[in-house]
Amino acid sequence: MRTFLNKIFIASAVLIFMGGCKKLEVLPPSEVAAETFWKTEKDAWSGLNACYSQLPGWDGYIEMTTDNSHSQKSWEGPFEATQLNALSSADDLGYSYIDIRIQNNFLEKVEGCTMDNDLRNRMKAESRFMRAFSYLKLTSYFGKVPLVTSVLAYNAPPLPRDPVEKVQKFILDELAEIAEILPQDYAGGYLKEKGRITRSGALALRARAALYFGNFIEAEKSANLIINEGQHELFRVTTLDAPQQKEADEMDQYIDFAAKGIDKDKFVKGLFSYETLWHGKNANTNNKEYVVTKGYMAEKNQSDVSRYIYMRPSQLVSGYSSLKPVQDLVDAYWDIDGKTVRPLIATQTRATNFAAIETQVSGLDQTQYIAKVPTLNLKSAPYMGEFRNRDSRLYASILFPFKGWHETDFSGAFYYRWDPAFVNDGNESSSGYSWRKMVALQPYFSDPGEGSSGDDFPVIRYAEVLLTYAEARIQNIGWDTDVQTALNDLRDRCGMPAVPIVMSSKTAALDFVRNERRIEMAGEGNRFYDVRRYGATYAASVMNRETFAPNGYPVVKKSWDNRLLLFPIPQSAMDLNPLLKNDQNAGY
Repeated sequence: MRTFLNKIFIASAVLIFMGGCKKLEVLPPSEVAAETFWKTEKDAWSGLNACYSQLPGWDGYIEMTTDNSHSQKSWEGPFEATQLNALSSADDLGYSYIDIRIQNNFLEKVEGCTMDNDLRNRMKAESRFMRAFSYLKLTSYFGKVPLVTSVLAYNAPPLPRDPVEKVQKFILDELAEIAEILPQDYAGGYLKEKGRITRSGALALRARAALYFGNFIEAEKSANLIINEGQHELFRVTTLDAPQQKEADEMDQYIDFAAKGIDKDKFVKGLFSYETLWHGKNANTNNKEYVVTKGYMAEKNQSDVSRYIYMRPSQLVSGYSSLKPVQDLVDAYWDIDGKTVRPLIATQTRATNFAAIETQVSGLDQTQYIAKVPTLNLKSAPYMGEFRNRDSRLYASILFPFKGWHETDFSGAFYYRWDPAFVNDGNESSSGYSWRKMVALQPYFSDPGEGSSGDDFPVIRYAEVLLTYAEARIQNIGWDTDVQTALNDLRDRCGMPAVPIVMSSKTAALDFVRNERRIEMAGEGNRFYDVRRYGATYAASVMNRETFAPNGYPVVKKSWDNRLLLFPIPQSAMDLNPLLKNDQNAGY
């Protein structure tokens, strides 16, 4: 394992605190020496910051291995290869122990620091959380992995992979212990900013891990503790700003409020409650929906370029459209009744309908297009019928042709345009859709023409806790009032009708909550894990499918093989650890 456990850089310009409020005092690497470091409490703080810098942030890239999202750009990674069942050991999708070595190093070296022992134990619990998170990702990707809990010498002998059950038990046991050590909140002050891992954070990761492992008793238990302890709640807006109100006024083109019995005020506030929990002043640890937070700062090397540039549509400043949602995900959103999934539309029918409305704007430049769209009778266009009377989260999550979005940094009004003529220009979406959810509205410009976001990101949010509780309880008890209460909290927040009181079977209840989970958490990076934990039969049913753009052009013909339940151990790892060569995952 010495080949993966690379050197640690304790003092780094990238050491970021969760929910960072202040710049940290760090020494440049040239001034750090083993003989003088790991002596004081300040050294311990710096070492812990190195652990926090390894906490995963937004993981929408892994979503592109699923039926939610896509990228045809090979330089983004082997994501399309995964959808095509073209993976091999030449592909490395994250087999690394760098973060675990940093965490193990902290846990060993902090023992030599002169400091309060209770503080030391709390810091160690924070680092142990990061390590458990790292192992959850590793075992979810690769199954068996070596369980390393100490700093190995660089000439240490190679280690075999440990059984999955051993790794899973380690993760759950660690997080149970950590939850009893960590506080529910932090007082603030120098190097004690809000945003550190809390008891709720440890319980939330434990609930997620237990759900992934199929341990529904422990998943329900951990999620229920968070719910009952009352530290977190869903984010809700009470008023709309001017751009939001402009879009709210246009929603009558999409929702027949009176005919469908939908409260318009509740619906539009629900839409923006869901959308803006990721944005600006809401994107920090004061947001009670944020259970585990990745902190960013509006400074070079400490911000997030992906949510500002790579997710944005090409019509917006610096938009690359590198990651885009696909038709499969659009089809999954509920009808306005909150329980019906619409029948699929034939590809040729959609192409014909799209062509009919596209002819009304063909040849227009962007300024002319934006002026033209508000004059169109969208309600009568057959193509736009696909997007009428749908779940509020569809409008908050996905940009589809002709839909207005006015709360951006684009000058003036904005209506999303998909022009097939520019699909091959490099920055136009190949699927016909772009992400709206989580896309940063305001940039931090580190260099001219280069944008990135300083908004914090909720790695685990309270909505996931509610969904985990609901799914685990269905597995343990069935569809009951406690499940309904958890799910109706989500529905109330997004302005959608309550969930059904009665389900015909446990299977129907699980199908329902799984689709609710897919919609609520779309694009956040969870779909990869869900597709695989639901089993090979489910995975084959959603992944053996071709998806098309609105004009009928093929986007990707997904192909499933059960080997894709796990990723391959990369050849680079096997070259350096001979014990892995005869222990490759099946099918590679």
